[in-house]
Amino acid sequence: MESNNNAPEMNEKAACYLENDTQNEPAEFQESASESATEQTEHNEELQAQLDACKVESHEWKNKFMLISADMQNYKRRIEKEQSMWTRRAQEDILVKLLAIVDDFDRALAEHKKQEKTPELDAWLKGFEMIGKGLYKFLGTMHVSEIEQMQAFDPMLHEAIAQVDMPDVTSGDIVDVVQKGFMFGDEVLRPAKVTVAK
Repeated sequence: MESNNNAPEMNEKAACYLENDTQNEPAEFQESASESATEQTEHNEELQAQLDACKVESHEWKNKFMLISADMQNYKRRIEKEQSMWTRRAQEDILVKLLAIVDDFDRALAEHKKQEKTPELDAWLKGFEMIGKGLYKFLGTMHVSEIEQMQAFDPMLHEAIAQVDMPDVTSGDIVDVVQKGFMFGDEVLRPAKVTVAK
C-alpha cells in the first residue's frame, strides 16, 4: 500500500521536471536563433560592404576607360588631320613646281603666236595648244583653277609687284597680269602677280 501512496508523489515530481525542461527549451532555442540572426546580419553587412567596394571600383574603371577612349579618339582625329595636312602640303609643293612649267609653256606659246603664220607653224601651234589643254585639264582634276577675279586688287588673291600711273584707270585696279594666279580648292595656291594703278 505504501508503494501506491508514493506513486502520485513521484508523478508530481516528474511532471515538475518536465515542466521546467519545456520552459527552458524555448529560451535556449531563442538564444541560438538570435545568435544565428546576428551572424547572418554581420555576414550580410560584410557582403554589402564588398558589393559597395566593387561598385566604386567598377565606376572608377569605367571612368578610366571613358577617358582613355576619348583620348584615343582625339589622337586618331589629330593623326588624320595631320596626315591630311601633310598630303595637301605635298600636293601643293608638286603643283607649284608644275605651275612653273605651265608658265613657261604659256610664254612659249604666246611668243610663237607672234610669228608669221605658215602652214607648218599652224600645225605646230595646234599640237602645242593640245598639250596646253592637257596640262590645264590635269590641273582641273587636281582641283586647281585659275584666279578669275582680275579687276580690283585683292591682297588675298593678288601680289602687286608694281604701281603705275594710269589716269584713265581707277586707283587700285589691276593694269596688267605678269603671272597667273591659281586656287587649290578654296585656298590660294599661288597669288597672281600684277601691276596696279596708283
